[in-house]
Amino acid sequence: MLYQLKNGQCVLIRPLQTEDAEAMIHLIRTADCETPFLARNPGEFNVTVENEKKIIANALSNHDAALFAAEYHGQIVGHCSVALVRSRQRFRHRAEVAFVLLKDYWNLGIGGKMMQTCLDWCRDHSVNQIELTVVTQNERALNMYKSFGFEICGTVPHALCYPDGSFADEYMMIKQL
Repeated sequence: MLYQLKNGQCVLIRPLQTEDAEAMIHLIRTADCETPFLARNPGEFNVTVENEKKIIANALSNHDAALFAAEYHGQIVGHCSVALVRSRQRFRHRAEVAFVLLKDYWNLGIGGKMMQTCLDWCRDHSVNQIELTVVTQNERALNMYKSFGFEICGTVPHALCYPDGSFADEYMMIKQL
């Protein structure tokens, strides 16, 4: 879907395709160096193009998950994923979301458009509880999630351990649809 952003430009949020594998690897490796709020340290993402193609192909064939690219002026600048927490019937009402966005594209509204895409997917798949985790110091993301109605439901102390030995806590957040 094509969305207009705060700067008047447009972003395309679309399903990821296997042809996006190289761009995805570049996106993740770049983003890992731009913020301490992601799951990996810089250099830890060592996926080959062939493996990334397989990951994307598996997601495309999985009806319980989706991967989306945020394309701005023809370049993939962000990525979001949404997936059921578990496939068992008792858990099928819950989904998890995750986001990556390059720093140069922060504060344009792209994260919000990716969130909207994930929420739409959840509605289409009869999900009524959406879950995510966010580093407690990530105020920009935390504010966006709150603006969509997510609420903090717990804290995981020392959820991340950085190379210097310091730790970061994460909030667990949920939204009811």
